[in-house]
Amino acid sequence: MAPATCGLFDIRPKADRRYVFGRDREIDELERLLNAGFWPVLLGPRRVGKTTLMKVAVNELNGIYIDASTAPSLKALGLRLIDEVRRVGMRIKLNLSVLQIEIERRPSATLERILKELGDVVIAVDEVQNVVSPRLPALLSVLYNEAQVRFLFSGSLVGTMKLIMKSPESLGRPLVKVELRPFSPEESAEFLRRGFGECGVEVGDAEIEEAVEELDGIVGWLTYYGSLRASGKRHREALAALSETARELVRSELGKLGRHELAIYKALAALGKARWAEIKKFVEAQIGHALDDKTFSVGLKALANMYLVREVDRGLYEVVDKFMAGIARTL
Repeated sequence: MAPATCGLFDIRPKADRRYVFGRDREIDELERLLNAGFWPVLLGPRRVGKTTLMKVAVNELNGIYIDASTAPSLKALGLRLIDEVRRVGMRIKLNLSVLQIEIERRPSATLERILKELGDVVIAVDEVQNVVSPRLPALLSVLYNEAQVRFLFSGSLVGTMKLIMKSPESLGRPLVKVELRPFSPEESAEFLRRGFGECGVEVGDAEIEEAVEELDGIVGWLTYYGSLRASGKRHREALAALSETARELVRSELGKLGRHELAIYKALAALGKARWAEIKKFVEAQIGHALDDKTFSVGLKALANMYLVREVDRGLYEVVDKFMAGIARTL
């Protein structure tokens, strides 16, 4: 049985604020920063709605959204931009067909021409850390000082900051980080209740409370659970189906971690919440040898920068997404 598509439980990223729950403040903040001439960088854990917020802001400001997750170079980014300019019918004095040829030979210079010609427009680049080019920081610096274009970026903290904020002073003023957090338990419960109301599904408080506890405020999990319930699945069936769907996704994401990062994440997933020394001791027991303090600290910091773990008190850590951690324990 496929997930249902209705109201808040549409699992696709949304572009209309009316179908977004509980994020008005963050959307308004992004638009305020963009209108003030800043370039916001939207950060946060996976599946908390960053793409949706970018699409809403772009929609309301008549901008362009680019998914850079499959654009590994300036040439690919430029071709994606040309496609979007053509798709939305944005007026530009340059010949787009000619630009598609030129960008093959001179991607950085051609991309600069396009962006300067577009004028005062907002361009959202999602997962910008995937664009691997040593010329990107210099290009952004030129655009910041010589063009009217305004950028909105998202990505992982470690990748995006390394790429874009390598020399923040060269951009004239620092870029502004905007963090998007998971829902609180109260927000999660209200999200589910409102979504079930829109879909005409009756769900008891006990099931909502259990789903809230299980899914830990992660909007993507809550949305998928709600869509499964709206399609006719019972509570336990929906949670089981969600776990099965999420399993390969989590396996793929964890497979991209380094050896020590993975060991540290799995240790904290097993411990739930633990102090630095306790996590390190657990990791060493699992890998069968001692780990020097620096290597361990670097791995733990990398996980925090990826929003997989967080420091809740001085030296005390926990996983950000308990549902993901639960799946990780079974892999």
